[in-house]
Amino acid sequence: MVVDDGTTGPVMLPALVGIIRHPDALITVDAGLGSATREGAFPGFLLDRPGRHVVPEGETVVERLGRPPDLVLMTHLHHDHTSGLLDMPGAKVWTTTDDWRAFGGGALGFPRRLRAAVDWRPQDVRPGRAGQVLGRPALDVLGDGRIWYLALAGHTPGSAAVLVHAEDGPWLFIGDTAWVDQHLEGVRRPPLVRALIDAEPRAVSAGLDWAGRLKHGCPGLRVIVGHEPTLAEGTRSMPR
Repeated sequence: MVVDDGTTGPVMLPALVGIIRHPDALITVDAGLGSATREGAFPGFLLDRPGRHVVPEGETVVERLGRPPDLVLMTHLHHDHTSGLLDMPGAKVWTTTDDWRAFGGGALGFPRRLRAAVDWRPQDVRPGRAGQVLGRPALDVLGDGRIWYLALAGHTPGSAAVLVHAEDGPWLFIGDTAWVDQHLEGVRRPPLVRALIDAEPRAVSAGLDWAGRLKHGCPGLRVIVGHEPTLAEGTRSMPR
C-alpha cells in the first residue's frame, strides 16, 4: 500500500514530527501519535487494522520534549498526525481554513474530544490571501522570515508544508504529500490507495513534482516526507 513499483513485504512507517527550537517558541510540525493511541482510545482511519500502530513508552512528542510545545503547525488533520495533540494542552494549533472546513469544523467523524481540547487557529493560505514563498501561498509564522506555512493542497483539501530556515540550513516538511522518499523520485502510491486517501490526486502529483524539483535543485535543502523509514532515528538531530 506504499509504493507502486512492485515491491512487497511489511514496512514500519514512523509518524515523523518536526521539532523547531525557535528563540521565541518551541514549535512542532504535526503532533504524531500520542498516548491516547497507545491506550487504544483514539480512533483510527481508513485502511487501519487492530495493532497497526505501535507507540513505545517515551516516544510521544511530549514525552520526548518533556513538555507540550507552544505552537503546532499541522500539515493536515489525519489521525496519525493529530493524536498527539491530546497530550498538548495550551498549545496553539495552526491548520488551514480548508482543512478545518473539511475535518475539524463540525465535520462528521472528527473526534469531538479533539475539537474541544485543542486551541485551533485556522489560517487562510489561499492564493491572494497570503504572501508567496517557493511559488506557493505562504504565511510568515512568527514574523521574522524563519518559519513559513505553505499551502500544499492535494493529500487533503487544505494540506500544508512548513519551510524552516534553521541554523544548519533549510528544512522543508511536506507531510503526507509523500510518505517515503521514493515518492519524490517518480514512484507513487498504488492507484487504489491514491483513490482512497488523496483528496485531489492530480494536485498531489503536482506537489510531488514541486518538492522533487526543490530537492534536486537545492542541494542544501532537506525535504522531510511524512513517514520515511530511514528517518526514524535520523531526526533525533533537530533543526534549530
